[in-house]
Amino acid sequence: MVEVDQGGMRGSGVKASRRRVDLLDAFMDLVWKLALESRCGTPIIVEGKRDAESLRRLGVRGEIILLRSIRGVRRLFEGREVGRVILLMDLDREGERAMKLVKKSLEGVVGEVDTSYWRRLHAFKSLGFTQIENLHRIPEKILPRNSHP
Repeated sequence: MVEVDQGGMRGSGVKASRRRVDLLDAFMDLVWKLALESRCGTPIIVEGKRDAESLRRLGVRGEIILLRSIRGVRRLFEGREVGRVILLMDLDREGERAMKLVKKSLEGVVGEVDTSYWRRLHAFKSLGFTQIENLHRIPEKILPRNSHP
């Protein structure tokens, strides 16, 4: 897991540039793995339409399910044989609460409820990132256009 020291991100020296590049690499690796899992058939559950749009901008092409109701998501999976789903809720209190409720609801209905991507995204909270709908903006936050590593 990558830890973000925002104070270290402000510098313009070689160490600060290296940290930005390392952080961007970690983010792109996370997105690449998420997109790959999605393409291989693992559904991703998000809270809303803008969350799904942000994932699409980052190249996630598989099934993205919008959380309209916990009961509705459970019903959706009761009729399917799904080995694994990924929960990607916002990193705020409401998102954490929703994630716990959905995870509990899906236990016994799907093989595995994966929250690892959500946990890995916590490394980017110090950049001000808490909403999945802004996920596609993280690279610009890490390496602004006028920045040269």
